[in-house]
Amino acid sequence: MSLSHKQLFVVSCGLALQAAILVLINGVLPAITHGMDMMWIAFQAWAVYFVVGCTATNGLKAWIGYLTGIIASIAIIKLMGMPGIKGLPTVGGMNLAMAGAVFIVVIPAIMSENVKNMVPALFIGSGAFFASLGHAALADSLKAANAVGCQTTQFLYAAQTELIYCALGLSFGYITVFWRGKYEASLAK
Repeated sequence: MSLSHKQLFVVSCGLALQAAILVLINGVLPAITHGMDMMWIAFQAWAVYFVVGCTATNGLKAWIGYLTGIIASIAIIKLMGMPGIKGLPTVGGMNLAMAGAVFIVVIPAIMSENVKNMVPALFIGSGAFFASLGHAALADSLKAANAVGCQTTQFLYAAQTELIYCALGLSFGYITVFWRGKYEASLAK
């Protein structure tokens, strides 16, 4: 349905309200995400909801894609430490160990498309996971938990944070489609 300028203004105000609510929710969310403020993941996932077709089923598939991206990231990190890979040199700024690990992991990641995995969400989720590993609050949280150097705890904290923010963003996408559908249906009457 094509909306008039006035009708689109109503939609814009609704989306602005949702975005403001997300910002307010984020004020308390770091209490359950190990102090990590990763609101950008929620906004990113909100957009992903639209890219994957605006259905709850595809939203769930996108969340699973983010999860498999986290798993792929962990596999890359672990492979980089394996004999035969960890000894590869860095040449001219190029990390050959990481390149080799990425090469190995991307093959099954792409092949997961055959089991209906959302590969684009996998790549987005992988990037978000790598970004979360550098968050200052993660380091502080590991210190507080006496888990500095415990890669398992680091991975769990980062994954939990990403998946919470991702679920929030996908939920906001669902809410957007729901209320906009109701609004447009009311205009058609």
